[in-house]
Amino acid sequence: MSGSALAPKGHGMAYSFNHDLLLGESDLAAAKADFPNIAFALHNPALNSLFGPIDARANAAKRKSRQWGVVAVFLATLALMLAAAEVLYHGADKTMVRLLAAIGAVAGIASVFIGVFGVMFRARKMRWLADRLSTERMRQFHFQHFIEFGGEIVKGASDGAAAKAYLERRDADFARFKRDFLDHVDEKLHHLVEAEDPGDGLVFPEIPDNIPKDAPHLAEYFRAYTVLRFNRQIAYCDLMLREKNAFWKYAPVRQAKIIGAVAMVCVFAILVLHGLVFVGALANVGWMKGPVIHVGAIWAAIVALSARTIEEGFQPETEVERLRQYRLSLKRIHHRFTTVTDVDDKIRAMMDLEKLAFEEMILFLRGNYEAQYVM
Repeated sequence: MSGSALAPKGHGMAYSFNHDLLLGESDLAAAKADFPNIAFALHNPALNSLFGPIDARANAAKRKSRQWGVVAVFLATLALMLAAAEVLYHGADKTMVRLLAAIGAVAGIASVFIGVFGVMFRARKMRWLADRLSTERMRQFHFQHFIEFGGEIVKGASDGAAAKAYLERRDADFARFKRDFLDHVDEKLHHLVEAEDPGDGLVFPEIPDNIPKDAPHLAEYFRAYTVLRFNRQIAYCDLMLREKNAFWKYAPVRQAKIIGAVAMVCVFAILVLHGLVFVGALANVGWMKGPVIHVGAIWAAIVALSARTIEEGFQPETEVERLRQYRLSLKRIHHRFTTVTDVDDKIRAMMDLEKLAFEEMILFLRGNYEAQYVM
């Protein structure tokens, strides 16, 4: 299958999101070529028609939420810097002093409203998280349905009537899932992030036992799950955890390093500036112990605080650790899946992946639910 549109590419931006759901015509064509007998079960038009718009809205809400978070930090930084620099401009024209004081006051008040009270960004953040919950649960529904009704799928691979019956069942199940979960996703979000035990995330909790051990298309069934679920999830982690070919977007490792570097530079600057003040006091050098050096040290501390606030809002280190643990667990389950030969053991490994994906999603939601941009 090398060269297939479904083959995961985990390097740089060659990775494309949501290929596992066959959203595009090229994805569907590749699935039909790679898995000709069970491709009917890999494509869900009803699910995909909902997924695309919600995914786009989630991405837009995330972008706007973080933009306003950065604005809140910038305004707070500006207000603190102007307050700290008052000693430098207090002798200036009164109009200029009043203007700078007014700018600082407005910036400080605005930062509090945005960062503390969530004006302009909290509603967007909740929309992002609710929509992301919707898309990930739809993905989980898709693959869990594929597992739960594997017997019907492998039967439908060689029986058109059985394939049609499976698709009718899936459509009915998805309509029920939409009614019970997707239509109440805002409530579900708050419940999942606040629940002490959110459950295992299995839409279909019963262990399937209806897959014939000698089904002619069983190998294709397992191969499809390997490519579209195991491989795509591992490739996603590889993409997000890479350190090269990315500067900021989809690069939490780089984000953490850049923010940490800014904070460390500021700490070093504080040490240098205070060292100048110390030397200036001993040697009686006026400019070394003057107000500019003092203000510079305060500004460096403010910028360091700003960097840590951005880090708290973006949470790159938390995301990196979560993804590393997720990838490690994925690979362990995948190894077990590939080494066992019994059909039931393979199914159990597939269900373990689905439980793991749900747990990872909960950690993601909880981490970002409480994130704030407060200095």
